[in-house]
Amino acid sequence: MEKKNSFTHHTADNMTDNQASYPNFLIIGAGKSGTTTVNNALKQHPEIFICKVKEPNFFALEGETKIIGYDDEDPDGYFHYPQSITNRDDYTALFKDSADFKAVGECSNMYQYSLKARNNIKNTIPNVKLIGIFRNPVDRLFSRHLHLIRDNLSPTDDFMDCFDRDSLWWKKNDLVREGMYFSHMKHYFDSFDRSQIKIMLYDDFLDNPTLFMQDIFKYLNVDDSFVPDLSIRYNVSGKIKNKWLDTIIGQESIIRRSIGWFSPKIVQMARDNHFLQKTIINMRIKNLEKPMLSKDVRKRLIDEIYHDEIQSFSQLIGRNLDHWLVP
Repeated sequence: MEKKNSFTHHTADNMTDNQASYPNFLIIGAGKSGTTTVNNALKQHPEIFICKVKEPNFFALEGETKIIGYDDEDPDGYFHYPQSITNRDDYTALFKDSADFKAVGECSNMYQYSLKARNNIKNTIPNVKLIGIFRNPVDRLFSRHLHLIRDNLSPTDDFMDCFDRDSLWWKKNDLVREGMYFSHMKHYFDSFDRSQIKIMLYDDFLDNPTLFMQDIFKYLNVDDSFVPDLSIRYNVSGKIKNKWLDTIIGQESIIRRSIGWFSPKIVQMARDNHFLQKTIINMRIKNLEKPMLSKDVRKRLIDEIYHDEIQSFSQLIGRNLDHWLVP
């Protein structure tokens, strides 16, 4: 099958077309809405190039010198993005092998809520296609909490602290505020033509993941009859059952960190091995337990935080989201 990159290059003032290569589509979020699974499914398509760095966050963090840590005076709150690319040359290098592919993209959830990202994307690649995947914000927040608990990164151990508007739960953009989809996405709809923005719901992915992916393929103008392997459940959240076992097979296991320190290429080879990834991830899932969110807490989150946002987002995207308002 002949592949051709249909993207027109856009460059910074100090670059030429031969020096800079950018994606022609971006997955801009939201976090904990299946974006990691979608990212890995896109990698399987023969006409699609996805950069190997998941969440380079370049358009949100270009030029930043602080990407790890917390500063109470910083309006962006908390940074913990060690994989981020903040230099333009390093970012375009991620796509240096993409010339023979029809669709070229990357996935950075931070773009959804970053005004800096919106502006940089508009100025650098104004014709880009944007894909936003959204999940009930209540479920998204609780899943994010379990994810951070799993990785020992939660701002607090008590989920109920999310109702304290002076807490880190509100200062960190990727917690309570990431679920305010209308407030974030209205800026994209103001800046880009609607034909450039595809809004998708995690609900639809759960109903029919193959059809969901083929809808994305069609939007990207690649072969939409392709069926990816969606049997691996990436980035599953939950509380760790056996801490000792997690040190062996977990996301930040001793073995993985040791190998990554001495030979990053081996870690990348392991990531690219579908069978190995499936085996390890299934072992990790079995070592997780997933608590349920009570009906009362769910109702409080809807009534006190997300109700108006959900209704406004529903109008913005033209889809009925009343089921998100039911505890």
